[in-house]
Amino acid sequence: MGTTLVISPHLDDAVLSVGGSIAAWTKAGERVVVATIYTNGPPLDEVAPAMRKWADYPARRGEDGLACAVVGAEHRWLGQIERAFRRPFLTGLTFFTTPADRSGFATLATVTQTLHALDELAPDRILVPLGIGNHIDHVEAMLAATDWAIAHGWLDRLWFYEDFYALSGTMRARHPIARRERFRTWRSPLLRARRLAVIMRAIAFARRGPDVDALLAPALQRAAWSVTRSPIDEAKKLEAIAWYPSQAVAFGGMAGIARAIRAYHALWGGAEPLWRAGARVA
Repeated sequence: MGTTLVISPHLDDAVLSVGGSIAAWTKAGERVVVATIYTNGPPLDEVAPAMRKWADYPARRGEDGLACAVVGAEHRWLGQIERAFRRPFLTGLTFFTTPADRSGFATLATVTQTLHALDELAPDRILVPLGIGNHIDHVEAMLAATDWAIAHGWLDRLWFYEDFYALSGTMRARHPIARRERFRTWRSPLLRARRLAVIMRAIAFARRGPDVDALLAPALQRAAWSVTRSPIDEAKKLEAIAWYPSQAVAFGGMAGIARAIRAYHALWGGAEPLWRAGARVA
């Protein structure tokens, strides 16, 4: 069995997005390593009270270790500080605004260099977030990971997973890749989770920035994209997500998250979508 590397922006993104696939792969004997980029922050007393639920990194790393154990994955914490906790501090939902071009990602070069700590894995498959929702950390992680993989000649090993924000039909419709597979409003997973729906609606309204495909490396621009339905272990995924109580509260509670995720999986025939970039379109 080979090795799959899952690049996770924050301490929960991989499990929230593709935890079902990870659990299925490890159950089949595959090695899966979840490498999380932004795993450190400033002292809590320097963080605004409203943001402390996201900034308690010792607690969040503990949660992540337990969640990864449930789905059978190894974890690597790469120690970068997420944009929300770097000066000048962002306010409101402005971390869902991405820069107009690559030069606006202040730590892109540093994050890309940090990924070289994973070189020894020589993964057979690399999963990267699509950047749905324009969270600045998710998009920076996507750019750094694809740059790193391409520099190693691993373009054919790249797969892309849908961020948790893909539950929002509005954010899917605004994403140049995910919008190829939309769902009708009456089938929205968010109909099963009212509090989560309100949060996602606010994020969708705040989202700003260029389409992510305009920021990707030339080798991925104008690609012909296709989607594969990845078989999952849904029960293990939901069990793992429950180990992130600090983040579950921020998204409206575990009960709503679970209902929305089950509905999302059902839309994909009891699976999770994984995207690939094929030959470039002329």
